Amino acid sequence: MPSPLKLLVFRDNSEWLRYVFFAGAAGMGLLVYTTLTGAERDTGKIIGGTLGVLLLGFSGWVLQVRRLVIDPHRLDITVISKGLTSAVVDRFRFDEVTKLLLLRTYESDEELLPANRQRERWSVLFVLKDRTVPLTTNLYLSKEHALREAKRIQPLLKVEISESLGEGLTHLIQTGRTINAVMALRRQQPDMSLTQAKEIVDHATSGHKPPL
Repeated sequence: MPSPLKLLVFRDNSEWLRYVFFAGAAGMGLLVYTTLTGAERDTGKIIGGTLGVLLLGFSGWVLQVRRLVIDPHRLDITVISKGLTSAVVDRFRFDEVTKLLLLRTYESDEELLPANRQRERWSVLFVLKDRTVPLTTNLYLSKEHALREAKRIQPLLKVEISESLGEGLTHLIQTGRTINAVMALRRQQPDMSLTQAKEIVDHATSGHKPPL
């Protein structure tokens, strides 16, 4: 018999960071407790530990987290984004996804030499008819890693995996990352000048589709 299909869950690093904050707060709380019940009470440790509990606990509580769940039984995808006091749920069906898009972008690392400052990064997007939804807001360090994650999903959705520059630029522009869009265009079109790349992005920002 074929093995039952399982949920695919993708968590942003921020969700794990929340648990780290809570664990740190618990550790500081234990330190305060042992100091209070010990033979010698160190006021400095008590005050410092109490402040640590409050700071770490509050940091974990206010941290915004995001989780994406792919359900092969209900044939839908649910994105849950939790903030300080509310949660936003976005749900769409498998048949609403037209393709999976591999998006190449760039991050600036100011600690590196200028020639190596722009580091290539990748992400996976669900392309719907009217929008795109990222698999995770964490960027992958290599195309191979992003492609491996896309191929885990592809058999369920039965859609193609694309690497369209034009669709990638559209996503960057729609999410307000115009500088990143110019940078990505320049990197992938070496013969294009910075002025030409900026004009294309500005043209697309005004509501026109990138001519790529």
